[in-house]
Amino acid sequence: MNKPSIRKYFLVLFLLFSLQGCGWMVDLVFPLDVDRFLGEQFYKEAVTGEGHGKIYKDKSLEKYLQSVVDRILKSKSIQYKDEFKYKVTIIDDDKVINAICAPGGYIFVYTGLLHFVKNEATLAGILSHEIAHAERRHSTKQLSTNLTLYFGLYFVLSYVLGPDLAQHAADIAGLSTNLLGLANSRSMEEEADEYGFGYMRSTPYYPGAIADFFKDIQKEKKVNPELKGVDIPLEKYLSTHPLDEDRISANERRLKEAGIGAPNTKSFFKERYRNNIEKSLGSQEED
Repeated sequence: MNKPSIRKYFLVLFLLFSLQGCGWMVDLVFPLDVDRFLGEQFYKEAVTGEGHGKIYKDKSLEKYLQSVVDRILKSKSIQYKDEFKYKVTIIDDDKVINAICAPGGYIFVYTGLLHFVKNEATLAGILSHEIAHAERRHSTKQLSTNLTLYFGLYFVLSYVLGPDLAQHAADIAGLSTNLLGLANSRSMEEEADEYGFGYMRSTPYYPGAIADFFKDIQKEKKVNPELKGVDIPLEKYLSTHPLDEDRISANERRLKEAGIGAPNTKSFFKERYRNNIEKSLGSQEED
């Protein structure tokens, strides 16, 4: 490969990598129908039992969880409350401590999380974080990033380097996509934390309540060191997510900057939470 070709090659890579930070382009190019379609497919797989676990059907519990979500949706900062579903579905799996908000606002809450969380405000903090992922269209942006990088590298390398070297574009694109995915995942988690905190400020809940979740996860990991991976939401998977300690510190910083002092215990709604969870799921200590 001659020097001009090498320079062109690195110039192309630089431009493509630079464009990955332009998440705002997704909002211009991809309509919200893309998010709705992706979320609907995710939802259909869940309700048919083809993925994500078995649905836990309890109208009373669904209504209660939906009421928590509806309080969060009162935030004026939530842009797509009328365009996205933001409907709660419960997944029956006590071993999974997780909540997911798929594109288009399809919210899935695992029974393991409901048993693990100690109060309504902490659950609201987790749900606010997940809603922020949908609002910021993170899944759609990740998808567009991967596709753009893959096809962009292939076609540009075909032009710059010729067909013989372009055949390696798939391998290069795969490696690059993984590296970018790590960085994007971390920044997206931090952005979801930031926006979720903002949504919480419009609710009757203590805005910093999600820190209790991080602290409880830390305690649980000391007792059960095998607790890891997909069973923990908002956790550090390799280098993709901020550490629990970092998130606790960031949460404290937001509270300080917002001038929010020590919480009132009533703003956690602990008794109401336990009454609703135990009425539908029972007490895990009794199992």
